Amino acid sequence: MTRTNVMHKIRRYIDIDTIAVKGFFILFIAFCLTGCSKKAANSVGNTGYETSTLPTEQESGFDSVKRLNEDAFAWLYIPDTEINYPILQNAEGDDLFYSDHNEFKEPDANGAIYIEAANLNDMCDFNEVIHGASPADGSRFAGLNNFLDKKYFDEHEYAYVYMEDNSLTYYIIAAYTRDNTRLLEQYDFSYASGCSEFIDEIYNNGDANKIIREGCETGLSPEHFLITLTTDSTIEPGKQTVVVGCLVGDAAGNINREIDYGNEEY
Repeated sequence: MTRTNVMHKIRRYIDIDTIAVKGFFILFIAFCLTGCSKKAANSVGNTGYETSTLPTEQESGFDSVKRLNEDAFAWLYIPDTEINYPILQNAEGDDLFYSDHNEFKEPDANGAIYIEAANLNDMCDFNEVIHGASPADGSRFAGLNNFLDKKYFDEHEYAYVYMEDNSLTYYIIAAYTRDNTRLLEQYDFSYASGCSEFIDEIYNNGDANKIIREGCETGLSPEHFLITLTTDSTIEPGKQTVVVGCLVGDAAGNINREIDYGNEEY
């Protein structure tokens, strides 16, 4: 059937044990997951989506950064990598500010890890696009280029985002290089159609370097919640490397949004 301007409210289904979240100096406990959602779990046969363990006693240092910079709203951590940084969003809407300033608002050619003004800092958008540079010293997001190696990709499955009142787990499902265009300009993620277009890019883009997690070759829908980590490609200069994760853990159950299906058939 056809509907006009359909707004469908989605709360991500997660089978999760109760976790007390009290800031960033927390003892996280193991919890069970059933996939990105019931729908996704069925479509991919639960391969790779069944269980995960949050890092224990992860001290992000977020509290000290927050005291110095009110733009910090979360902390990104990928185990066994150099990626362990606060995520920022410039309060004045300057999307380029953190491309050449660090997390303390100091001029820094290596920049910081940040999202654009078009993304929500509650992590409830369909696709939270997180930017970072690739310095020669291997800091910031330089390590994302390692995900284009199949063995490295297979060994690094999860990314974690810690917030003041929540902890989120993302299952890393894809890594590839793409044209150096702004995702938030290319796709309108406020509509289901824009979400579907990006999903089509993940599955059907013909990039030779693309890796998709076994068992995750299908199943994504506009109802999911993604993060896309993006940096300059060291494999193909002039392009960008992206690493895509799907939300599979929402400790506080806060991640939800309304989806506008517009005039789409569904």
